[in-house]
Amino acid sequence: MAIKHYRAAVTGLIVTLLVVPLSGCGKSDSDKAGATPPATQVTVIELQPQELPVQFEYVGRLEASREIEIRPRISGLIQQRLFEEGGRVKAGQRLFQIDPAPFAARQRAAKAALAEANARLTQTEREARRLAPLAEAKAISQRELDDAVSEHDLAQAAVAVAEAELAETQLELNYTDVVAPIAGRIGRALRVEGALVSPTSGALATLAQIDPLYVRFSISGDERLELDRQIATGQLVMPAPEQSRVLVELADGTMYPLTGRFDFNDYRTDPLTGAFDARATLPNPDAKLNPGQFVRVHVEGGVLPNALAVPQRAVQEDATGKFVYVASAGENGMTVALPKHLGVGRWVEKSANGATERLWVIHSGLAAGDQVVIDGTARIFFPGMPIQPQPPGVDSGADTTPAAAAGDH
Repeated sequence: MAIKHYRAAVTGLIVTLLVVPLSGCGKSDSDKAGATPPATQVTVIELQPQELPVQFEYVGRLEASREIEIRPRISGLIQQRLFEEGGRVKAGQRLFQIDPAPFAARQRAAKAALAEANARLTQTEREARRLAPLAEAKAISQRELDDAVSEHDLAQAAVAVAEAELAETQLELNYTDVVAPIAGRIGRALRVEGALVSPTSGALATLAQIDPLYVRFSISGDERLELDRQIATGQLVMPAPEQSRVLVELADGTMYPLTGRFDFNDYRTDPLTGAFDARATLPNPDAKLNPGQFVRVHVEGGVLPNALAVPQRAVQEDATGKFVYVASAGENGMTVALPKHLGVGRWVEKSANGATERLWVIHSGLAAGDQVVIDGTARIFFPGMPIQPQPPGVDSGADTTPAAAAGDH
């Protein structure tokens, strides 16, 4: 009997010990569930329409503005190469010397033929003058005089032919000096000394004009349609081609210091790529750039009027898309952070106070006057969390609410 009473007492004690802590825990959890978390400080901006500069980027390739083949205009042996391969040449500079001896000999023969024709002309002229008074005095027939005059005319024509042949030989002799028609950079010599060349034997070298250079790039068909739509609806304003600015970023990330001008936009697509070809002209006075280089092309000058944009750091992403937190009115007069999902467009860069900020253009989801959280989003743990909005320039790194201060102590 004593053992039964002892077991009952122990069992009651254990039940009591278990019930008391559980009761206390339940009360604490209910208190915590009803407590309001402290408001955290965040930085917000009031969204307002603004005029934003827009820049378009493409992958491009440099090309010579003019590229020609140097070809001989006569047949002969190359006697000498007069340029440094791969170097720069001036317009009119001699590049090759073709053996001039055969052409000089032909010129001497042409000069002798001209002298003979002039002598024949002088003889016929004297004969016509001598026969003219005799024909007038009826001492000779008129036919004899007419024949003399015809011989004089034929002699004049022979002189003209001889002069033309002499001019041709002089031209051929000049062509023995192969000169550069334009200034530029020349490639390697494709024919060497002693080679027999002719107008149909192929090029002697290739010459490229590299100042200015062409920058060729392509605009996809979809982007072109979107740009045309935005321009037609006034969402995008593009300058005239002569007012555009084209910057070139080299392969190592450096920017070329001189700016170019957008000067060509094809009206049809490339059948292989479906893209529109475009071109800009870029000055290259110091020959720092060369044809064939790949570059990144930055086309500036466009403007987005009345655009809404937020800093890139303010935009977050979840399973349903991109969103930002907006300061909104909550219960009991509190300000809370609520997410708003967005339709975003292109990135733009805006400079202010010596700093450049990257903005994301908003197409939908926000309206003018919205208070968008741009800093402090990492301290917003759930939608509807109380916040203390602060304008830019105010330190929002610490929570200064009384509840937060008490918690620190």
